[in-house]
Amino acid sequence: MTEAPPSGDNAGQAETGRAPPPARIAIWLDGAFRALLDRAARTPVRAALTVLLVALAVALPGLETLPVTDRDEARFVQATKQMLESGDLVDIRFQDEPRWKKPVGIYWLQALSAGALGGPEAPAWAYRIPSALALVLGALATLWAAWPLVGARAAVVAGIALPTALLATVEGHIAKTDAALMLSAVLVFGALARALAGKAGRFTWLAFWLAMAGAILLKGPVVPAIALLAVLGVWLGLLRLPRIRPLRPLLGLALTIALVAPWLVAIWVVSEGRFFAESVGEDLIAKVQSGQESHGAPPGLYFLLVWVTFWPWAVFLPLAARRLWAARREVAAATALAWVVPFWLVLEAVPTKLPHYVLPLYPVLAIAVAAALTGDGPVSPGRWPARLSAAFTATPALVLALAVVVLPLAVEGRVIWPALTLGLAGAAFGLVGAVAALRGLRLGQAAAGVLAALALYPAALHFALPAMTTAFPSPRMAALAARFSPCASGPLMSLGYREPSLVFLTETATMLGPPDAIAARLAADPGAMVLVEDRWRPTLDKLLGDQAPALVERAAIGYFNYNRGKPETARLLTRDDPRWQPCAARQ
Repeated sequence: MTEAPPSGDNAGQAETGRAPPPARIAIWLDGAFRALLDRAARTPVRAALTVLLVALAVALPGLETLPVTDRDEARFVQATKQMLESGDLVDIRFQDEPRWKKPVGIYWLQALSAGALGGPEAPAWAYRIPSALALVLGALATLWAAWPLVGARAAVVAGIALPTALLATVEGHIAKTDAALMLSAVLVFGALARALAGKAGRFTWLAFWLAMAGAILLKGPVVPAIALLAVLGVWLGLLRLPRIRPLRPLLGLALTIALVAPWLVAIWVVSEGRFFAESVGEDLIAKVQSGQESHGAPPGLYFLLVWVTFWPWAVFLPLAARRLWAARREVAAATALAWVVPFWLVLEAVPTKLPHYVLPLYPVLAIAVAAALTGDGPVSPGRWPARLSAAFTATPALVLALAVVVLPLAVEGRVIWPALTLGLAGAAFGLVGAVAALRGLRLGQAAAGVLAALALYPAALHFALPAMTTAFPSPRMAALAARFSPCASGPLMSLGYREPSLVFLTETATMLGPPDAIAARLAADPGAMVLVEDRWRPTLDKLLGDQAPALVERAAIGYFNYNRGKPETARLLTRDDPRWQPCAARQ
């Protein structure tokens, strides 16, 4: 995986003057990106600043404006909110329900950021800061991991590739575990690769084990399993024992245990051992044995998804794979292959599949692609490979550009003009990337892909999705509840609409059921208020019976339930009681 000199000055060889405008842009981008890499690679500081600027350009747009998404993100942020409310940093709960399937790491990180920015009442973006920061630091960590393995220019490309990959961008914008896990994974890989290549520094072992401890507190055995498979893979691939002594295994294991054990012991005591029964027995083993939570899929799904989720860099994976295989007897290439291939095969074999499961492998894919792009080799891949590469560069860009225009139009009945403008720019860059692919301008193709991503991601995350209020009704429901809560005697109840984002945006005591408890409270308490989906109104009327109190509809909210894939209407009902008049009079 060592970097070779760049493959000729394509821009200089092309007949720029007679080329059509898209080709001229592609040629210019190829030369400009090459020059940028040359300048950035001169010093580590320049390289880090270049990667940092790109990562921030990806991470910041949409972080504040994107509504809380259901259901995973909302459960994470609500559980963290309850940690801040209760002061209990050991137990993990969503309302009264234990969340004992995953460790505590991400909740601590979110509690740290939200606690500094308003506490339990902090806005959703405060809980997303750990994910966004992990995306940015993951880009810098990829630069760090790649530098001694593939050279400075390739390391810069790798640092740019990771945050602009579609899946990494998405996970960096939602308050979940996976972006932070990706960061810990690339730190573990970088330290391991340095040790195996004989390039370990004084504190490489410390970086390895601190990142390993963080990974365990984030998602249990995932990253340790990847690292163990990588060491075994290098051993089998090179037919010699890997150099792990620089990692100080005994001291490192002791440090990791010291960092991880206190919470494990505490949660064992608090849960009376049920955390381990649920996280291992009911979660991990269930995923291995069968498709869990309707997420079962046959082997090969990740191979199909990577062409979209690793856009705009996936088109270079075949080139990277060929070069890695050709260099498989070199330690760096063997380490990269051993990091990706065994765990990828495990994920393909496990019945439960979710797109983000492969994210810890993406930094190494970025490094492999970067080494292939900046290395020497034939510029022209052949007619049909070039056409396929062009198609896989342009098609996702065109689909995303179409989506940021059509989805708001279909859902809200209006065009979001900034999204349209950025969508057109992204589509144009995607087409330029396709032209670059047809001309064999690999760096021009990559540069066009980056520019397309930098246009399309904000179009979707900052403009189009936040404007689709019909698809994200919880903020409107929370605002309605806030309007009537001064006249209410207790928290909001919701019958039918059970999205956890409603709990986060209102209060922990919000009742999402059961129907009989909601009906009983509504019958007994004139200060009760309930949101009822139309499909659940007959159930409520039946439970209230013949002696039902008179109910008044205070407001109705129409929305599209994307988890059910159907339009719905929810109505706020209260008793016909004078106490509600002051709130009803407010607008």
